[in-house]
Amino acid sequence: MNFIEKVERRKKEVGNALVVGLDTNVERLPERFSKDAEGVYEFNRYIIESTKDVACAYKMNSAFYEMLGPNGMKVLLKTRELIEEDIPTIYDAKRGDISSTAKAYAKAAFEFYSFDSITISPYMGSDAVEPFLEYENKYAFLVCLSSNPSAVDFEYHGTPPLYLDVAVLASNHAEKCGLVVGATVSKALDEVHEVSPKSLILVPGIGAQGGKTEDVVRSSAREKLLINVSRGIIFSENPRETALNYAKSLRI
Repeated sequence: MNFIEKVERRKKEVGNALVVGLDTNVERLPERFSKDAEGVYEFNRYIIESTKDVACAYKMNSAFYEMLGPNGMKVLLKTRELIEEDIPTIYDAKRGDISSTAKAYAKAAFEFYSFDSITISPYMGSDAVEPFLEYENKYAFLVCLSSNPSAVDFEYHGTPPLYLDVAVLASNHAEKCGLVVGATVSKALDEVHEVSPKSLILVPGIGAQGGKTEDVVRSSAREKLLINVSRGIIFSENPRETALNYAKSLRI
């Protein structure tokens, strides 16, 4: 089963496109959890147990584990092992290098940590992408159009804009290559989907970053979307209830 098939099967099981982001900042842990790597692990276990019947997928942002040093990377691995095999996983690492370096990043993500997919910064070209596509049944999400204000520094340059060139690159490898489009720029979803109609689109930025679910789900790309909510769920007063509410609004 390839990644797209795994996602489609999971969507049918849970009835939604919600990705729960385990972007677990140790500094924001609730009081009952210790402010260290072990506390992050216990918190992640609590979130997974609370949401595993709701989540379509889980995304882990490597930065919040790397910042804790070796113990944090152990927690990354241990948390990955908590996620049941039938639930798709995304390693949000935004790697972007070429040659042997890209191959090493791919090996770490797919062989050592056993993630199903990874986010990639594609701006060094196809050389930075292809090593990740060599793995059977794995998947790469290329950062296409991001939510941050300074995205205008590069992503909108050119005619057509650079982000559509990224979409073309994804379309050339659509069975193994998706795109990342921020929820705050959801108006571009239709445009990106038209260029690469077979690619999955990961949509971060709902909630804390200001993106709105209603703006995203009306897109013509809705059947290809995976919609991530991180802080808005995991640091809410009741993560399970919040996840259920998001899931209801993200029925696709």
